[in-house]
Amino acid sequence: MDQGDSGKHAKQSDYDSPFMSGQEHAHGRISSNTDCYTALPRDSEAERLVETIPHTPVPATTVFAYDAAPLDLPDLNAFLSRLPAPSFKSFPTGVRTRNEVLGVGMFPPMDHLAATKKSLQDLENNNTIVPAWRNRTSIMSGIVNVVLGITDSSAISTFYSLHGIIDTVQIFALIISTIIPRSNLNVRDSWRGLLIGTIPNVLALNLGSTLGSSCLILGILLGFTALLLYYFWSTTNKCDPLDAQEGFTSEFSRESGWGIVFVCFVLSILYLPLSTIVTHALVWSDDFWVVSNPYINVTSYPPIVPSLGPSDQFHDPLDFCYTTTMKRNEVNYAPLIVIISASAFMLITVWFPLRLHRIIKQAVPKVDRYTELGTRRSSSDMDREYQRLLERDRLPLAFLYSDFRRGWGTYRSFYLFAKLSALIMIAIINPDNCLFRSIRSRTDVLVSRQALLVVAMLAFFLIQCRRAPFIDPVDNASEWTSRLSYLLTSLVGLRVVVGLPGQDILNGPILYIIYVLTYGLSIYFTCINFSWMHRIVKRISGRIDFSIDVFSPKLDLTPLSPHVKRRIWQETITTLFLTTPDCKIPVNQPMLYSQARDSEYPPYLMNFKGFPAERHTENLKILRELGLKAYTSGLSISDDDRSRRLQDWIQISFVGPDCYWKDADSREEDISHFGTAWWIPFPPSLVMRFDDGHRAVLNKTRQFKEYLAQNRSKKVNRKRQIRLALRALDGQIVYWPYEHRKPVGKHTRFCCSGRRYQAQSVIKFQTCIFSIRHRGQLLHQNFNLGSGFEIELAYAKDVRVSKDIIGLNDDWDLSPILARFLAQNQALISERLSLIEQVMQNFRKHHWRECIWKADVLSYHFLTTVYDMPQKLDTLLRYLTEQENDLRVRQLAITCEAAFISGYERFEMVTSSSVTTWWYILWDDLWRRNYDTIRGLSLHKQDFDPHYPTSIAYRPLPRPALELFLSQRGLFKSKATPNSFFHCGFLNKIYFRLNEIAFHDSSHAIIFHVGGGSSEFALSAIDAAAHARSSSLGTGGGTDHDDASIRARPNYRWEGILEDPFMSNKMKRFISLWIAKLAVWFGMTPLWQSGTASSGLALDVKFDNGKYVLI
Repeated sequence: MDQGDSGKHAKQSDYDSPFMSGQEHAHGRISSNTDCYTALPRDSEAERLVETIPHTPVPATTVFAYDAAPLDLPDLNAFLSRLPAPSFKSFPTGVRTRNEVLGVGMFPPMDHLAATKKSLQDLENNNTIVPAWRNRTSIMSGIVNVVLGITDSSAISTFYSLHGIIDTVQIFALIISTIIPRSNLNVRDSWRGLLIGTIPNVLALNLGSTLGSSCLILGILLGFTALLLYYFWSTTNKCDPLDAQEGFTSEFSRESGWGIVFVCFVLSILYLPLSTIVTHALVWSDDFWVVSNPYINVTSYPPIVPSLGPSDQFHDPLDFCYTTTMKRNEVNYAPLIVIISASAFMLITVWFPLRLHRIIKQAVPKVDRYTELGTRRSSSDMDREYQRLLERDRLPLAFLYSDFRRGWGTYRSFYLFAKLSALIMIAIINPDNCLFRSIRSRTDVLVSRQALLVVAMLAFFLIQCRRAPFIDPVDNASEWTSRLSYLLTSLVGLRVVVGLPGQDILNGPILYIIYVLTYGLSIYFTCINFSWMHRIVKRISGRIDFSIDVFSPKLDLTPLSPHVKRRIWQETITTLFLTTPDCKIPVNQPMLYSQARDSEYPPYLMNFKGFPAERHTENLKILRELGLKAYTSGLSISDDDRSRRLQDWIQISFVGPDCYWKDADSREEDISHFGTAWWIPFPPSLVMRFDDGHRAVLNKTRQFKEYLAQNRSKKVNRKRQIRLALRALDGQIVYWPYEHRKPVGKHTRFCCSGRRYQAQSVIKFQTCIFSIRHRGQLLHQNFNLGSGFEIELAYAKDVRVSKDIIGLNDDWDLSPILARFLAQNQALISERLSLIEQVMQNFRKHHWRECIWKADVLSYHFLTTVYDMPQKLDTLLRYLTEQENDLRVRQLAITCEAAFISGYERFEMVTSSSVTTWWYILWDDLWRRNYDTIRGLSLHKQDFDPHYPTSIAYRPLPRPALELFLSQRGLFKSKATPNSFFHCGFLNKIYFRLNEIAFHDSSHAIIFHVGGGSSEFALSAIDAAAHARSSSLGTGGGTDHDDASIRARPNYRWEGILEDPFMSNKMKRFISLWIAKLAVWFGMTPLWQSGTASSGLALDVKFDNGKYVLI
């Protein structure tokens, strides 16, 4: 930030610490910007004295434990006590908001934000997270809760808990059926039969056991499923595929519908039972045999079966395959059943998962690669942003992918195929069907099937271990448990069919244990993943969450700290736009963007209504998509006069269909060069989709110049005129005689060759319907201006010819045949050509005006000049007067003067020193992430919420004052319990970090030891010495305003270093790491460790008179 433009910070006076000697005054002093000592030498005599006194460093985990003794830092307390108290001169004290009775009001415009009872994310997206009681997924979860007898469900996790339990039961029933066949269950009337046979098969809908019941179920399910599949196809067919989207069209249909939710849910449930029945029908299993199974308990092969009657009336007793009757004179419906079953298998078993995969791939949210600070998101930050997008996703199919992590949204369709593989092995490799009934040894078939099943279950188990597709570690643990139970049950089944000793134990207690653990753990994982359970676990553990690595020495504490700028100045600007009546987004305005799935070109806000808040939100979207560097580069291109003239020319004349671009650097010769182009104003980009489907993005001035030259050339213009003439004939009846020759007669064969038909019939046509098939879709005034130019001439329903018949080639040359075709239809072309040209011109004019309109409402410079640069009011007024055209934006600085002044005053006060900066970040993040869980915070909101001038975030307190402050609010006790949020250990961590900020590289800094070694390290040197796991998270994005949701993530580097046990044994560290992972899997904590744990830290302190003091 240029201080000349934005105003200088108030000068921070140099604090002279009373414990500084004259020599220290000469050689080191507190920095005016960082409040820390620099290059302070140790007193050599004192240093030698310390070295002669033996001492044992205290592990950091001991100093920061809940039952730790307080860390006494009198020098730091004295330093903090002399910091000036916060004073907000511009804030009107005594002002109260409508919902407050006592105390001062909030900083403007945060009082307006509080009045909306919405978050900034709600206002930016112009929608709210739908409450559970009226969310379609929540309602589905309510049905699940009735079935499971559980109340108070979570909207998303419970729905998938039902799916998980049903999936578990379905496959579990299949595996158990290999151990205890349904048709010969000799304990059906006992509780064991109920537990192992009836319940799993009823839940899995495995009800067919006779031909009559199987055919009845088949008919009912197929008829019902046919209706569901038709509805599913007709609904999803309205969604344009990703490769067909062009221009400013939404990337997916945003219409809500209960129908598609119900249909997809029911089809997923019916997938396995229906596939089971149709597969049994295809292999004609004993469910479809019209006689009792003759192969059970036989001593001879083939079995000796008595005759059914006279041979002229009945089939042979063993000739029962693919027949519905044993009488010769009755109709056999088996061929019809097989044909219907084969069709159903292709539709439900094969087509449905593939279609579901395609639709889900289109529907999953797209995560912006950058934060609103313009910095690139880490992979973990991308995952958490993906979770936030899922919470606001209102697509009907959201329930199918909302439980899976980024990149694995289509896992549901994969799991359907996993079910199919188990089905194929169990249903087909079976001695009781017509494929394997002739094999003499039934045991060999059963052993082969069970061995293949074990291999398949092992593969699924390893995939789950390797990929972990769920967002939440608890869900992955639940799936891991289910896969393990599948594998164990398969192994038990293998031992049973092999006939090894101990079958009674395996087929009894062992199977019961697996059965109980499978369902018991499924219920546990479901319950522990409720949002209210998350908060209960957090309260029990006394965990305080942070969104950034707040204790890291690498946290940016400079005067332009991005975290402070984001939380004060930028939040103020965004709140003003989104809450001011003249600027805010209209209530029913959907915030939809035209954007590329892989970010090949910038996003563009559609359905613009002309409000500054829309433009501000669009600027933020562009920043999140491209990053600050690309955004700044786009400004330089937009400001260049020469480039600006080229851009205007292109917008006015050469966007829309029939545009031409041939990249000089491209080596591909057989690609099309004509297509549809559309313009994105910022950063200036021309996106072109060619007729053959490939795409190009032009975003450099030299490319604009070359594009303009190519499209203005006479050669290209002649080709364009041909395309326009043909476009005018689209959908019209044209005159073009054609003789269709159709072979007639008998076709005879001799060996491997055949003779041609002996005669031909000739049908003469005079007219046909001329049509152009488009690859893409870009609708404007009911015309499709999308790319693609596949010509078809339809003379009759079964007589269709391509462009070759009119002499058109791929180079769009005017051949004699084509010229004759155009001449014969000249009247029709002349009649419609002007309309086509007018539509294309209207398209260009409409979007050109909209681009100008957007820039007039709020410039693209506003983000970098105002939003990203805190500044005084006079500087801001000067910019708005000179650069912004919209009167509403200009008046914003006048009507909301108090908001800009207080925003800058807060920012200036907080960034006056590194101590005040860190103190503010600590309490601001602590409030935002924990206010909904720690009751004392919300009860004393004015004392903690940084939106109030009375917040503790603006006043660094000495430790005794902070303890008193927290005690008065019931948040701190001298004797803490394990579930205490604020305890001596946490305060020790706070003041240890403050001490390092204030006194780093001085004689008053704390010395550290790594892994029990004798070497001494400063805090800044710990990273390399600790050999801790590497982290790609940095110090965290921290860009979510008020996201209090508890989201699972890897811990930050210093979260791990400060909490790693103090141990040097690698095996102990390995065991500790796995214990921590188990805690995450069982929902005890949302933070997991990645990589190898560090050796732990120890501090050079000693225990003296009930306190830790520096040595």
